[in-house]
Amino acid sequence: MAGIVQEKILYLKVTCGRMIHKKEGVITHDFGGYEGTFLGIREKEGEFEGQKTLGIELKMKDTQSEEIAIIQFTKMALFSKGFFSCISKVDLDKPFSILVWGSDKNEKISFCGLKQEGYVYEGKRKTIEPDKSFPSYIEIPLNGKMERDWSAPLAAMDEIIKNINESRAVKIADDTAVDAPAEAAINEKDDLPF
Repeated sequence: MAGIVQEKILYLKVTCGRMIHKKEGVITHDFGGYEGTFLGIREKEGEFEGQKTLGIELKMKDTQSEEIAIIQFTKMALFSKGFFSCISKVDLDKPFSILVWGSDKNEKISFCGLKQEGYVYEGKRKTIEPDKSFPSYIEIPLNGKMERDWSAPLAAMDEIIKNINESRAVKIADDTAVDAPAEAAINEKDDLPF
């Protein structure tokens, strides 16, 4: 179709303390973070080694190149807990950075920090301080071994995603209403039921 431009999207996956893009099994991008403006967030189901997985997809636009990126990370992970414990302190209308680093004790673990221009904590500019009341997983005995119960942090993450998406939908609706000319109003009897 004429006039429709397909966005080029860079898919970045958080893994082993890095944010990478792979093409045909080869890492083409390897970052310690990403800076951009927020476009959207959603949960996505996947599969790994025959088991269902829950992931998060964060859509952002690079502040310099205008490139669109989808940052993917596992929902039941320390990186996700770090992200969600800070995101409520971020102004989603302004650019921010997502930082990723690895653990000294386990190479498979990734940690997350968020940074935004103008954020000050205890008189210093630094990464955004996590919400200390954000729930953590708990260890419970299951079939003779200790397993992680993620129900409390997952519920908190779901609430944050819902709140972000609802507030963004209201903002978009408000911006559209302000920008729409009065003569473009639709007559209610002509409005379609979808």
